[in-house]
Amino acid sequence: MDATFVLINLLGGVALLLWGLRMVNTGVTRAFGRELAQVLNFSLRNRFNAFAGGLGVTMLLQSSTATALLTASFAGKGLVTAAAGLAVMLGADVGTTLVAQVLTFDLSWLAPVLLFVGFVRHTSAKTTRAKNLGRISLGLGMMLTALKLLVMASEPIRDSSVAQFLFSSLSDEPVLTVVLGALLTFVAHSSLATVLFIVSLATSGGIPLDVAFAMILGANLGGALPPILATMNGDVASRRPPFGNLICRLTAVILVLPFLDVVIPEVAALGGDTTRQIVNFHTFLNLGLAAVFIFLIGPVGRLTEKLITEKADASQAAQRPMHLDRAALESPQLALANALRDTLRMGDILEGLFRDFKGAFETGDKLKLQQLKEADEIILDFNAGVKSYLTELGREPLDDEDERRSTEILTFASNMENVGNILLLSMVEMLERNGQQAVNYSKDDIADHNALFEQLLENMKLAFNLLISRRSTEALNLIQRKQAFRDQEQQAVQRHLQRLRENKGVDDASSALHLGLLSDLRRINSLITEFAYPIAAKKKREKSEKVKKESGKSAKTEFKEQH
Repeated sequence: MDATFVLINLLGGVALLLWGLRMVNTGVTRAFGRELAQVLNFSLRNRFNAFAGGLGVTMLLQSSTATALLTASFAGKGLVTAAAGLAVMLGADVGTTLVAQVLTFDLSWLAPVLLFVGFVRHTSAKTTRAKNLGRISLGLGMMLTALKLLVMASEPIRDSSVAQFLFSSLSDEPVLTVVLGALLTFVAHSSLATVLFIVSLATSGGIPLDVAFAMILGANLGGALPPILATMNGDVASRRPPFGNLICRLTAVILVLPFLDVVIPEVAALGGDTTRQIVNFHTFLNLGLAAVFIFLIGPVGRLTEKLITEKADASQAAQRPMHLDRAALESPQLALANALRDTLRMGDILEGLFRDFKGAFETGDKLKLQQLKEADEIILDFNAGVKSYLTELGREPLDDEDERRSTEILTFASNMENVGNILLLSMVEMLERNGQQAVNYSKDDIADHNALFEQLLENMKLAFNLLISRRSTEALNLIQRKQAFRDQEQQAVQRHLQRLRENKGVDDASSALHLGLLSDLRRINSLITEFAYPIAAKKKREKSEKVKKESGKSAKTEFKEQH
């Protein structure tokens, strides 16, 4: 068979395998992502639970990279230490080997069934979760079909003298073979796909067993790289677990590679054909890795903390979005968590700008005013980044809860940009005019300013907490504080007008600027509390529906008793 035709068939089979993996991964994360995240979070109580949680979640997701990104997200929130995150990833590594064990059995008869059921389910489903169940079935069917295609496409390699010469040459270059396996895995972004590809080549006799084993080592090493790249721009805590996983895998490769000639006969002695020997080696490697490092996660975690520290330019890095990782868009819950983190960072920056404005208002510092004006682009970049990220997420169907959460974050980020515009354009310009016109506020006006500033900053903190918790009690509290702020602002206006009527040292210039400042503060307070209303209304609606349901049950019970 023509070599070009063989290569095209191999590439097609690999592409179908990767697409099937992607469909299973996205289907599971979109259908059960919230539950899986809760399971993973619940399992972080100790190293063994964390290991089991990582193993179970990865078997469902069929991707240790997806589990690594979930773990990095928890670490970034401060919920996972480097050691606990490493235990999760050790479990994830073992989980992929068990999936490989299952998929290398002859399940080709199941492929058409899964494809048919998945197609019917996906096209006829009325809900997002049902559609995703169809997506999972389609993905599994594609993976099984792809494995059959790969075995068929790789059979001509066995009879190719050129291919045999190349692979035989690799037998004498184990380090090069490991690097080749790592590169294939890095390009595919899936150690599972690489392992299955290696198995298909070895099964047809295309590559010698020692080359296959060395490539398996490379696949395990390369599988640790995608999570590191995905979290490279994240905070320090989120980068440590993937880096710790790389240290463990690299150590395993270094220790096992020199003894491959000893390992291969030992694995063969356990029985099984070539396929089973390769996947058994893959499984034993990761089980041994977990058995050793599960007791060393503390030292390895401390090592990652020493190696990965805060960047010297952390202050500059904090001025741009850091968590909007496109790879996380496969998991709506992870993507929403990333968008939330950068939205909160945007809010923290705005809070700092408010405090700087308050300081400039009190001291008349012109340099600080200029710095405030230059900060406008920072807020715009944050909002544009979050909006683009969530828009891309919304191109795939989301369930109702994720859709509401996305809308909340988008609304809050847009409101924060509007707050920034009021602060950095209107209020800073007003303060500059203060300096140009040498305006002097009365002591009473300054006292009103300071009181409203403090109340506004307090409301802003409560708004950030509400965005995280979404509790109706906090939403109602924020709405009440909004009204209290409005009342306080109206009283400040009335007191000022009274002083103006009594001509108590208030000139027209200071009066106009003072009233303009109060108006801007009121507008900002409305923007930061606006999103509390849907949260409070949702709880009220749920309570009303519950009352109706209970009253309906009572009515039915009463009717039965009467009749």
